Amino acid sequence: MKEFLRAKIFALSQYLEMLLSLILGLVIVILAGKLLMDVFNPQYIFAGEDVFAYYLETAMNLAIGVELIKMLCMHSPGTVIEVLLFAIARQVVVSHSSVTQTLTGVFAIVVLFATRKYLFIPHDEVEKITVRGSMTVAMANRVAKIKIPETDGKLLRDVIEKRICEESLSKEIGTCVDYDNFALCIASIREGKVTRVDILKNKD
Repeated sequence: MKEFLRAKIFALSQYLEMLLSLILGLVIVILAGKLLMDVFNPQYIFAGEDVFAYYLETAMNLAIGVELIKMLCMHSPGTVIEVLLFAIARQVVVSHSSVTQTLTGVFAIVVLFATRKYLFIPHDEVEKITVRGSMTVAMANRVAKIKIPETDGKLLRDVIEKRICEESLSKEIGTCVDYDNFALCIASIREGKVTRVDILKNKD
C-alpha cells in the first residue's frame, strides 16, 4: 500500500509540473505578444530614455521563464544552471548595480560555468527513456540502443530486481543499477512489482 501511494503521489507531482509548465508557457506567450505590440506603439518607443531598459528587462524575464519551463520538463542539472545563469545575467545587465555587486554577479556566473564543466557527475546529463517493466531485454536493447548483459527473453523488471538483490539495494522508486554506459532505474512500482523502468544513457 505504501509503495502504491508513493507511486501515485509521484505521478501526480509529474502531472502538476506539466500543468505549471503549460500555464507558465501561456503567460510567456501573452506577455511576449504584448511586448511585440509595444514595439510598434509610438507612445512607448518615444516615451523616454528608460524604454530600452524596459524592453531589455522584460525580454530577460521572459527568457528566464522559458528556461524555467525547460527545468520543470527535463529535470537535469544543466537546465538548473541555465536558469541561474539567466537570472544572474539579468541582474548584472539590467539593474544599475554598484561595481562590487556587478563583479559579484560576474564571479557567480564564472562559478556556474565551472560547476557545469568540472563538477557534473556521469549521470547528471542523461538521455532518459521510460519503458514498461514487462519489456524484454531484447526489445529494450533495440529501443534504447544499449547492451544489457542478460538473456534476450528476460524481463527488465527481473533484471533490475536481480541486480538489486545482488547489491543489497532497497527496492523503491529512484533506485538505479549501473552498467558500463547506461543505468536502469525504477520509475514505478505497483503491488510490489516494478512496472516502469527508466533507461538512462549518457549524452554524447
